[in-house]
Amino acid sequence: MGGKNIVLNVVVTIFFIICNLLIIGEVNASTYYVAPSSEVPLRTGTNTSKKIVAVLKDGTRVDLLKEEGPWAYVRTAGGREGWILKRYLTQAPPPKMMVEKLRQRNEKLVEECKKLKDQLRELSTTGSKCSQKLAACLANSQKLASDFEALKRDASNVIQTKKLLAETQKKLQLLNTERLKLKQRLNSLEANTNIKWFLAGGGVLLIGWILGIFTTKRKKRRPSLL
Repeated sequence: MGGKNIVLNVVVTIFFIICNLLIIGEVNASTYYVAPSSEVPLRTGTNTSKKIVAVLKDGTRVDLLKEEGPWAYVRTAGGREGWILKRYLTQAPPPKMMVEKLRQRNEKLVEECKKLKDQLRELSTTGSKCSQKLAACLANSQKLASDFEALKRDASNVIQTKKLLAETQKKLQLLNTERLKLKQRLNSLEANTNIKWFLAGGGVLLIGWILGIFTTKRKKRRPSLL
């Protein structure tokens, strides 16, 4: 209830401000209006017996041209001129005119409020879309950060792998060198072994040959003893 009263007071204040602005904007030193009455005659002279040239209705706007005692010489919007008693003139716009202007002003305000509501609705929709895009951007940013960290880890692993590969290649080269040395030694040992076996075989043959000769000589000596 307190909030509604505050809003109502603000609306009433704005209403009176608009009314005052309209009154100030429409009134100047030479502009007057026919005051509320039944009908006011516009005469050719400053006497009630003078000829009536027109009858002015309530709220008719006139321009004050000159004054003479209680009389005022005025011109209507249609260009007709004549005298009228000053007591029938007022600088305040007639209520009907004020109501009409306030009505027009109200229509403009309603239209402006409608446009503002439409703009607010569009802004709300745009804000919602922007929020969704922002959330998507944040998600993409987090994913990119995660991918970047993964790439950093992979790069670190690649570097370590390259380092291990280089060390392994060095070890393989050393092992290959050792293998070649061992193969050379093995070949050398095999050659020495073959020589030894050859010499051993030759020695056996030589010993066999010597034993054969010795045995043959002994056989030849036994018959001579008989």
